[in-house]
Amino acid sequence: MRTLFVAFGIVRLLSAQDIQPPAEGPVAIELKRQPPVDPAAVPKDYRPRLDVPLNATAQEAVRVSEAWRGEPNAPAAGADGRVLYSFGAGLPTVVCAPLRVCMIELQAGEKIVGEPQIGDSVRWNISPALYGAGDQATAVIVLKPQSPGLDTNLLITTDRRAYYLRLISKPEEYVARVAFAYPDEDNRKWRAQIAEQTAAARQEKRDAAAVIPAVVAVEKMNFSYSIKGGDEHLRPVRVFDDGAKTYIQMPADIQHREAPVLVVLGADGKGEMTNYRVRDQIYIVDRLFERANLILGSGKKAQKVEITRGEPKG
Repeated sequence: MRTLFVAFGIVRLLSAQDIQPPAEGPVAIELKRQPPVDPAAVPKDYRPRLDVPLNATAQEAVRVSEAWRGEPNAPAAGADGRVLYSFGAGLPTVVCAPLRVCMIELQAGEKIVGEPQIGDSVRWNISPALYGAGDQATAVIVLKPQSPGLDTNLLITTDRRAYYLRLISKPEEYVARVAFAYPDEDNRKWRAQIAEQTAAARQEKRDAAAVIPAVVAVEKMNFSYSIKGGDEHLRPVRVFDDGAKTYIQMPADIQHREAPVLVVLGADGKGEMTNYRVRDQIYIVDRLFERANLILGSGKKAQKVEITRGEPKG
């Protein structure tokens, strides 16, 4: 077999012997190596940069942070051997020792979010634990240093707050159990309780004012009402008015029984539309009436109490 080869206007027939296949196997590529740096070319006074200068803002930020870390956060004795730190008052310090277990206990019901971050993850062993169940389940961080003389920090993030602590290892001394007190949360609970008590007192005062207005003088009260019918559970204890509203005081056990319906009767003896409300065991009627009935039930089995207003005694 011959192949026609044209190059630069010259025509030549090539035989099979003239065409050689490419060599099999990898092709070696020669890499040129950079010449080593001559130490003499490096200035003698050159030093690698190990620090960065801080501007005034950064220096102030560092000062504020150092001040917080230096604030005294005196520990207190807690239950079951706990050492209590006040959360947020300063930097808590946990002292551990090799071959000893230290535990950091969080608030009951608090959940750890993400993995705790420790500055020295090589020489400190850290693992999570949990005790309790439901809303009282308590998360625990277990710490074990591998050697004494270590000093690092730890960050724990939860669904309620972030804990930032200092960890120190000593040859023998250690703190077995660390927990926290939460003064801000306790203050909120006290404020909420005081607000609730204040609101309850105001509501009680309003209710009392609505039942018997303080501006009404005793001499203006009219207790001249006659009551007929019913039993001791249905018959009012007393009925009186202040010249504008009528008050019907029922027995105390009415709160645990079915309340009767109040029907005010007109001059023709028929029931009239009347605005009234019931607070505790007192019916408050927004008007005066001559006659009214308290009715419990319907039909022939209905129970009825008749109330009739008399002339005020004066």
